[in-house]
Amino acid sequence: MRRITPVQGLTLFFLVGLILLALIFRGQIPLWRSLLLRYAMLLCLLFFLKTSSDRKAIGRVGTFFNHFSPILFVILIYESLGDLIQFLQPDIDSRLIQIDFSIFGVHPTLWIEQWIVPWFTDVMSLAYVSYYFIPVILIVVLYLKDRMMEFDRVIFILAFGYYVSFIGYILFPAIGPRFTLNHLYSVPLEGSFLTDFVRDILNFLEHNKRDCMPSGHTQMVLIVLFLAHRYEKVLFYLFFPIICALILSTVYLRYHYVIDLLIGAAFAVGCMILGPRLYRYWNVEGRG
Repeated sequence: MRRITPVQGLTLFFLVGLILLALIFRGQIPLWRSLLLRYAMLLCLLFFLKTSSDRKAIGRVGTFFNHFSPILFVILIYESLGDLIQFLQPDIDSRLIQIDFSIFGVHPTLWIEQWIVPWFTDVMSLAYVSYYFIPVILIVVLYLKDRMMEFDRVIFILAFGYYVSFIGYILFPAIGPRFTLNHLYSVPLEGSFLTDFVRDILNFLEHNKRDCMPSGHTQMVLIVLFLAHRYEKVLFYLFFPIICALILSTVYLRYHYVIDLLIGAAFAVGCMILGPRLYRYWNVEGRG
């Protein structure tokens, strides 16, 4: 364990946790064998990357893949949750709806209907989809500038944030107001072909639909904003208005309840406090 990198160790622990979860609840999970196979393959890939990184002759492409492999692990693990979460416990959407209503006296996604216009829906769709690029832009910039110490720290904290949000999805499964409150909406979310394209692509690519609580969009972009402020101020100022629009879009486009955003923000603060400390601790232990 002392020789494994912090982000590889983090991924290892999370995969082991998912394997144990699949084994414990195998009676409830129809595809538990498939899940175990996928997690075993990811473990093999993880150890292959660890072994190959010890060799000096892996080449530039191999080095690049090794550095950016956490992105692949996050994507594949997230997709696997679609075959896991829905079979563990009932969705908690009704509780989230009640919380939102008790706070605001209305359903926020229903109240915001009065502001829906096609051109703004397109803007919100663009802002929403920017979530998938913002973290990558930050780590790519650090990588291209050869700031590898900052790169390693940032990619660890981001991976930590994603895995924490995944734990939230498992503990608090929810599908969101676009499904649960659909019968109440009277104004369709219509834009140009852009809005339809974004919606169709996301519906096709996101196998896991129970990813509302906490709002991973809110959590992760706030973490990125914090990291950009620390390491890349120019990106911070570029990201700030986009991220504000992105967070608004999560409610406007009916993907999230407002309570999801608040909990996502709280998770972000926790990750920004614990992530750097865990990274420093792992490095100290690794040198011990």
